[in-house]
Amino acid sequence: MRSDYGLYGVAVICFILAALFAAGLVSGYQLSQTSGVVVTVVFLLIGVIAAAVGYSARPKAITPIQEPATAPTPTTPVTPIEEPTPVTEEPTTPPPPPPTPIEEVSITEPIPEPTPPQPVEPLEPTPAVTPVEEPAPAETVVEEKPKTTRRRRKKAAA
Repeated sequence: MRSDYGLYGVAVICFILAALFAAGLVSGYQLSQTSGVVVTVVFLLIGVIAAAVGYSARPKAITPIQEPATAPTPTTPVTPIEEPTPVTEEPTTPPPPPPTPIEEVSITEPIPEPTPPQPVEPLEPTPAVTPVEEPAPAETVVEEKPKTTRRRRKKAAA
């Protein structure tokens, strides 16, 4: 069985249940109450989702491949017309050119032998740089001024 049929069935059942809850035929749920509205909307959403998934899961239509039309074959046999063959001379091809002689080349120069690499003198190691410790700057003591306290004014006698 195709899966889209089952999903369509689930969608129809959800739509029927949503209609029953919306009509108030189920005891305990009224459309005027929030629980009745919530249940109706949930069943409607599940139905729409099931219908959409079923539609996307359906098999695609297969279009047959049409072969190109061939030319009709004639029903009457066609007799070939014989033409007289003209008498012609066969074309003559020129003879191939003679092969070129290959000269032997001898190498008279000797191939120099590779020279070994020159030894490298080791470099003297550089002395390590030692960090120089600078004395910490002396802390300067800043004298704080004492805060002046503000005094409240006395209220004028009325």
